[in-house]
This record gives sequence, C-alpha cells and structure tokens, in this order.
Amino acid sequence: MDRPAMASVFRMRHVPASISGVRSLGQGQADPIFNSRPLGEAIRFIAQAEGQYDLSAVAIFYGDRQTPPLGNREVRQIWSEYGEQLMEA
Repeated sequence: MDRPAMASVFRMRHVPASISGVRSLGQGQADPIFNSRPLGEAIRFIAQAEGQYDLSAVAIFYGDRQTPPLGNREVRQIWSEYGEQLMEA
C-alpha cells in the first residue's frame, strides 16, 4: 500500500467498519464477534491483537462495496505510519 492510499484510509478513520476473519487461538474458545466500529478503532484493535488471535484471514470492510477490504498486511502498514495518531482518535 503506497503513502497516498494509506493517507486516504487515515482520512476515513471515522467511517463505520466491520471486522471479519479473526480466529481464536485457544482450543474450544469461540471466535470473537465484532459490531460495527469506526475504521480507526478497527485498525487499532487488529494492530494490537497480534499474538492474541489468528489474524491470517482478517479483513476490515469499510466504505462502499467497491472499496477493497484491509488485510493484515495493510493494517500493519497503516499502523506503522499512523499508529500514534490513531491512538489519539
């Protein structure tokens, strides 16, 4: 993801988003269910969930249907660039 694309996502940090593909690491534990939340909060949650959940299939959906979801790699890139600002949001 290039810098202009990351900046665009950051500007949209207040739009509603949904998270899917987060799996529990514990045997016999249910996978978490997420309600809609602001995009910035969803990015922050996924960035901080490393090691607590299996994030290999994570997807954050936001915007219109033509907007591709953010995967784990994109979340990491955005977090490395804007993490401090997302913590303030």
